[in-house]
Amino acid sequence: MPRIVSKINDPKIETEIVSSFLGGLNTFQDETLIKDGELTKAKNILLSVDGIEPRPGTSTYGSSSGSKVLGLFGFYKSDGTRQFLRYAYGANNKLQKYVSGVPTDIGSTTFDASARMNFVQARDLLFGFNGIDSLWKYDGTTITVYSALTTPTGLTVTPTGTTGSTAYSYRISAFNSVGETLACVSVATATGNATLSATNYNAVTWSAVSGATGYNIWGRYATGLGETYMGTVYGLLVYNDKGQDDPSLSLLPPEANTTTGVKGTMAEFAISRIFTAGDPAYPSRLSFGGTGENIGNFSGSSVGGGSVDVFRNDGSVIRAIKPFQGGVIIWKDNAIYKFSFTDTGLQKLEEITRSFGGISYRGIKHVENDIIFPAKKDGRLAIYSLGNQENYAATVLRTNELSIKIAVDFEDVNTAYLQYATAFYFNNIYGCAITTESSTVNDRIWCLDTRFGAWVKWEGLTPNCFSTYVDTDGSEKLYYGDESSGLVKKMFEDTRADSGVAISVEWATKAFNQKLFNKYKEYFDPTFQFKNIVTSSALRGDIILDGVIVSASFTINQQSTGGAGVGVYLVGFHLPGDAPNSTNTDSATSSDIPVEVKTTKQARSIKYAFRSNSATARYKFLSLSHYYMVLADKPLNSTNRVYVA
Repeated sequence: MPRIVSKINDPKIETEIVSSFLGGLNTFQDETLIKDGELTKAKNILLSVDGIEPRPGTSTYGSSSGSKVLGLFGFYKSDGTRQFLRYAYGANNKLQKYVSGVPTDIGSTTFDASARMNFVQARDLLFGFNGIDSLWKYDGTTITVYSALTTPTGLTVTPTGTTGSTAYSYRISAFNSVGETLACVSVATATGNATLSATNYNAVTWSAVSGATGYNIWGRYATGLGETYMGTVYGLLVYNDKGQDDPSLSLLPPEANTTTGVKGTMAEFAISRIFTAGDPAYPSRLSFGGTGENIGNFSGSSVGGGSVDVFRNDGSVIRAIKPFQGGVIIWKDNAIYKFSFTDTGLQKLEEITRSFGGISYRGIKHVENDIIFPAKKDGRLAIYSLGNQENYAATVLRTNELSIKIAVDFEDVNTAYLQYATAFYFNNIYGCAITTESSTVNDRIWCLDTRFGAWVKWEGLTPNCFSTYVDTDGSEKLYYGDESSGLVKKMFEDTRADSGVAISVEWATKAFNQKLFNKYKEYFDPTFQFKNIVTSSALRGDIILDGVIVSASFTINQQSTGGAGVGVYLVGFHLPGDAPNSTNTDSATSSDIPVEVKTTKQARSIKYAFRSNSATARYKFLSLSHYYMVLADKPLNSTNRVYVA
């Protein structure tokens, strides 16, 4: 009888190996379409060049004071003084500094209890802004709060020499080191000389204002603008208008008394000046101080301070400011602008985009040559960069969205609290803390690793503000003020726990389907490559089939466990007679550890999920591999088939 030879070949066994998971989270595309190195879950992990590991932990810095830390700042003076400052709700309403780890009240000055406090340092002085209290400064020892000057009174105008029939009108304002009063009611004369000179002039006098540094003179004759700036006098109560000062065509009398300092919720030092915005009375106004000795003087005229209303009454407010490339970037709700000065000292306002704006001052950070900031566009949260772009003029600033891959996850935000988002840039990571939909505090940090352009999310932390601080030994650390307590926490600790509390870690790969979504495959013996496993049974995994079926859960143990003998060490690491009778974690750290899961599964796609929740867990996930056969002849389930008559 002749032998029958089958021409049907067994399915070919293939191997798929994936390493270098540097793509980060991608929930924008279907889990079968993303790149092999991207993830479908990425909670509380840190990406490194060769693998995935739990994010760094945090520890408590110093003792507690108050119930919510509202401001944090490292203050350094040229004489070597360094202080770590804080402001907290419920902490006696006072500025505090750490003394041997204990928050210690500074002076007797109190501030609004619940307003977030932002700081800016200039010329060995610290200035504080919370949008409510008068401007104050701190020199490392004493807090000085500015008190308001009164508007000048007793104004008289006396034509001297040969009089005439020309009308002149004047107003006077007083100023101190931080601001200027309103100008007094105008006083006019109708008998001035048509041509003013050294002998025919108008003598303008007024009464002294207690605490005034000097006085600004506004006026002369009608210009279509009313009285405008003419000159400044110091230590005098008289101004003789002899025609020596032409009235300005642009500087008008103040609209408010700023001698208590301007109010603002944000402040930056740029172009040798302090800039501030966020005054509740003038939400579209950018104010700036003078230079040199007038660094804290925000009045206009001769001292070099002033302000600009950025598209006032357009229905939007200034949300943030930041220095950048010789100017100040201004974010409003609906647009982004750049303010600077021309070579002749004139104010210059440029439009960058009117497509969208910014949402949070504390959420903006300089990152290398760019700025990264949160925005709300089309009703959703997004993270953008701003800077120069290749193939465009070097002076042109452009924006690019960085969060496309996680746009779906940004739907889970409490939009009412986006203005309180806060951010850091440290160890190549830009992290933006936001409030999730079910929360009222910042409880999720979206982290962009700028080395790879990859996103992950961190949870378990509730930061109100971030700040770095350089200690006396020169080491720089990142800290955050806690939204949920009066504690400050130190970040990027080597331990993988938050003040001893376990960090819940979770990540998952893409769904591998070999680009054959319509064919069943047989997957067997998935193998994972790990390193630095120092706690047995801390890491668990699941195999997920076709996106819904979870099977073959497994644990991954430390491979070098206790016991005597040469097996404790890798060959060549130790002499047989010296093998210890204990756990050896060094060999686990220095070598990779493959973990094979003996299982066979049939599905159209397969993915792997991992999780840990241990205060002592430490590991690094490097690679994965699995064998598969394409079952070309296996039909789809009947529920997936449609018959055409």
